Amino acid sequence: MRAGKLVSLLALTAGLIAAAPPPGSPPRPSSPAATRGKTPPIALRWTARTVEKQHTVATLTLRNDGTVPFPLRGWWIHVSALSPIDPPWPGDGVEVAPIAGPLVRLRPVGGAEMLAPGATLSLTLRHADIMILPDKAPVGPYMVRDDDPGRGVALTDYHIEPLPAAAQIPGAPVGVGSVVAPEGRYAANARIAAVPVDTLSPVFPTPKRIDRRNGTLPVAAWSVRAPATLRNEARFVPTPTEGPAATGPVVPLSLAIGAVAGEASDEAYRLTIRRDGVAITGASAAGVFRALQSLRQIVDAAPATGRGRALPLLAITDAPRFGYRGLMLDVARNFQSRDQVLRAIDLMAVAKLNRLHLHLTDDEGWRIAIPALPELTEVGGRRSQDFASGATLPPAYGSGPEADDPHGSGFYTAADYIAILTYARARHIEVIPEIEMPGHARAAVQAMATRAARWRAAGRPDADRWRLRDPADRSIYHSAQGYSDNVIDPGAPGTYRFIETVVAHLVALHRQAGVRLRVLHVGGDELADGAWEKSPAAARAIAALPDGAVEGTAGLWDHFYDRITAILAAHGVAAAGWEELGMRKVAAPAGGGPVVNPHFLNRPVALHVWNNQGAATGLANRLANAGYPVVMSPATALYFDMAHARDRSEPGHNWSGYSDLETVYRFEPFALVDGVDAASGGQSPADGLSETGRSRVMGIEATLFSETVREPWRIGHMLLPRLFAVAERGWSMAPDWTSLRGPARDAAYAAGWSRFATQLGRRVLPQLERDLPGFAYRIAPPGLVVRDGRILANAALPGFVLRYTIDGSEPDRDSPVVSGPIAAHGTITVAAFSPAGRPGPSARIVQP
Repeated sequence: MRAGKLVSLLALTAGLIAAAPPPGSPPRPSSPAATRGKTPPIALRWTARTVEKQHTVATLTLRNDGTVPFPLRGWWIHVSALSPIDPPWPGDGVEVAPIAGPLVRLRPVGGAEMLAPGATLSLTLRHADIMILPDKAPVGPYMVRDDDPGRGVALTDYHIEPLPAAAQIPGAPVGVGSVVAPEGRYAANARIAAVPVDTLSPVFPTPKRIDRRNGTLPVAAWSVRAPATLRNEARFVPTPTEGPAATGPVVPLSLAIGAVAGEASDEAYRLTIRRDGVAITGASAAGVFRALQSLRQIVDAAPATGRGRALPLLAITDAPRFGYRGLMLDVARNFQSRDQVLRAIDLMAVAKLNRLHLHLTDDEGWRIAIPALPELTEVGGRRSQDFASGATLPPAYGSGPEADDPHGSGFYTAADYIAILTYARARHIEVIPEIEMPGHARAAVQAMATRAARWRAAGRPDADRWRLRDPADRSIYHSAQGYSDNVIDPGAPGTYRFIETVVAHLVALHRQAGVRLRVLHVGGDELADGAWEKSPAAARAIAALPDGAVEGTAGLWDHFYDRITAILAAHGVAAAGWEELGMRKVAAPAGGGPVVNPHFLNRPVALHVWNNQGAATGLANRLANAGYPVVMSPATALYFDMAHARDRSEPGHNWSGYSDLETVYRFEPFALVDGVDAASGGQSPADGLSETGRSRVMGIEATLFSETVREPWRIGHMLLPRLFAVAERGWSMAPDWTSLRGPARDAAYAAGWSRFATQLGRRVLPQLERDLPGFAYRIAPPGLVVRDGRILANAALPGFVLRYTIDGSEPDRDSPVVSGPIAAHGTITVAAFSPAGRPGPSARIVQP
């Protein structure tokens, strides 16, 4: 128990003792004033009950764990609701009042005014979703009293019960269940054919060319020869032995920069292991670094001897398929510390990824200090119940009522950000910061509104100088996340002054780190319909558009990004943005799909394309064909905030479906619409990728938005092992199955998938656990099936040990190993254990 919580409980207990009535008297009810600031003795349980027409009916149960009656008036419970809560029906016993974004407040109505000790009260909540995943339930509950609206008290005794386990959820569409049956997992796992370990590539991702030779090179230590220009890279030479240096041979290892025959990428390398030593030549220092990652893998997999390691003799020529292989990490919705970002960079280096797209700002947080605009972090970098005063943003995504929550509040100082840049630079990873605009900008809008209010209170005549929104704006809109005031106004007085200030400071920070800011991601996504339409400032800006400009808010969009790209160009910075930056916000022709906006063609503007659903299935192809450089981040495959599986035990979101490891592996950038039925409304002739369009595909990017990622362990759980499939697809050549059809394609795919899964389970994940301990990657539950009265079990990845119990208890490291069919009877529970001995979730079958 934390000390703060203990003090609160002791204070509450003392207050109750002091207020105790005389012996024999009935207990006096507590009053709002008496319990102000104290932890309410209320336990909460949210239970999903039924599904009705794509909605979930749930019960929020309040239980009074105190010793006196608790008042049911004079307060609200605030929660963050990822799945919207609909207006209540008569008889639901609750009032629901949205506040901002996911923040909603609830209170009981009607009925008794007091809740007796030990008694419960049930409120009915109706969610606009089928609530399979626990993260879709309301989170972060806290109580706010009517007489003290600026403060809240967390309700920490809170439990979530998703929909009951069922292969078919009553009331849901056919085929929609809340669990993945162990029999289904078994069938999926059984498709992975056995692959001899000695036939696996010694290097991951799969290299372009490898020439294996007979013999080995024993090595206990290195004699490194490297020019001064590779001093940084030489720091990453892998150690052949653990602990004290072995007494075996010291082997020469040469590092050099030079041409790599047949390869144009600056990350290309040639790695040769001969009897007389090891030689690495990289097309640049980045190529040398990638080669050293490969050498680390070879050393790790080589058998240990009494005199070091026996490395296989070989020659590898390797280069990446795509120049952009990225990870987008959202630190705005839920903040992560500098050290967590550095760990993510370490992971990227292992996977040979080279772009860290850092999502620094959004509606719920501004995470980079700008000294000229301190309100951005004083207000926009903090969340608390005191938001109505303008001192902070409102709580969101479970951050609770206090401003000291480490994920709701927080930002990077200049020193933090420079540390991230220099750490990434040493590993040849480029950091691309993102400043969201014009939508998803509530943190900035509110911070600058607070600055205006403070300056006006101080009597300053220039109080509105930095405003990002016209106070007279009466536009009516609702963003995808539920905000109606989160848009920067192109006509507001402070808009371009603000953006110039932010850009100039980011450029300066990169310069201090010795890393040029080459690209700034400038958002552009999900501008809500209706934004700007009733803003006097926007109307004046539209009236001032030059002759020939597109009319209305569409022309204002072009004008806004004309100004933004001009600001960036003045600093020598190119722009990247989400797909909407290159699209027209107009109704598409019937059956024609999304409309490309040609306005920003032939400018340094790259588009990150996330939408690949419905009519937008081939959107990335359309934009590339039209002339835009694109980075593919399809939501159905590479959005890693999506749960791994449709199962009530899985963390994550599911608005774009579910994305398991094989879904990511199956994704092929040049076959975005491959196999899509045109009748689904997604594929049309324009959705195919032309040859010139292929040349504009810069690469691929995994994205991790953080609405459900508070605790750092979730970073590893949501990213891994899926991120390694991104690494394979981004670095290695196109798999052969993509060029085949029919049974030949199926056979080639099955062989490729089996080899990849075996590489992960036998080589990549064991090495990860040794090199980067603490990344709690997801371990899938095993598959189980009953055949001939016996239970068969298999793991999702080769190399994982299965252990079981027969009494329903959870297996541990001392439980029997599954070595064949299980003939026992009872509640058979099986779990997979990683190579380091960490257990995953179990699967269970009852065998009478």
